[in-house]
Amino acid sequence: MSNAALRSNLPSRRDFVDSLVHALVVAATLYVFDGSLRFATASAGFFFALLLAGDIAEGVVGDYADHVLFGLLVLGFTAYAADLSTPIWLLVAGVALGGWFLLDGVQHLRHGKTRDEVSVAYEHEGGVLTGIARALVERLLAPISLGLGL
Repeated sequence: MSNAALRSNLPSRRDFVDSLVHALVVAATLYVFDGSLRFATASAGFFFALLLAGDIAEGVVGDYADHVLFGLLVLGFTAYAADLSTPIWLLVAGVALGGWFLLDGVQHLRHGKTRDEVSVAYEHEGGVLTGIARALVERLLAPISLGLGL
């Protein structure tokens, strides 16, 4: 693989700095709530690695590949947690969240839809609450509507 091809798959400097800032916000928030610097630092490091892995997956595979990665991680963690006598509501939530991210990513990749194409489609008339509710429902149903060709 050439140097130029490898560089195009890596996150840009701006994405790298954005991911670092988000990880620092996570660290600061966890430190304020928990008080453990070690836990805040480790969590921020894992979060930073997850963001960079998502950016690299998008560069290699395409837009929404980070959703596939995140969905697989959530489903894997949910499967691991199922063995630890986790409450059923948490397992259902994990399967629903991970499954939706996985389906959303696969459908958008399969149909070649990018974030730029779908970001403007979520404007609705109505009040603040009804507009937000309609946009949320439309976004949650997006993987299904892509599969049906709507």
